[in-house]
Amino acid sequence: MASHLKGVTKSTMMDEARKALYEYKRENSSCTQKDLQLWFENKFHLKVSQGTISNTLKRSADYLAANYLEKRKDIKRHKPAKYPDMEKVLYEWFLEYQDRVNMTGELILEKAKETMKILYPQQDQEHTFSPNNKED
Repeated sequence: MASHLKGVTKSTMMDEARKALYEYKRENSSCTQKDLQLWFENKFHLKVSQGTISNTLKRSADYLAANYLEKRKDIKRHKPAKYPDMEKVLYEWFLEYQDRVNMTGELILEKAKETMKILYPQQDQEHTFSPNNKED
């Protein structure tokens, strides 16, 4: 793995973190979304975009509902990546360019294909990509 990837983690906001974000916002109503980004990064050691903060706060009523976590217990959880190095490189690229480039599914797909050829040349011919690629 290239040394520039050390420390890159994929940030997935779990339900407990969402709840903490809502409660913090409720207690600190004058906080901006940028302030919440910094607070979240410091508390959970995860970087999330301002859009993620915004979307999460919009859905706060759902997440704070008393039985929300109970409803979610049967939801299938995310599986580990089949190609974790590719995912890390793609995620780092996304973070670097998300504010400068219009990120479309097609653009991300093309970058994934390029990255696959470089990192996994032996699997490149075997793997097919699609915008809705769901592997079970």
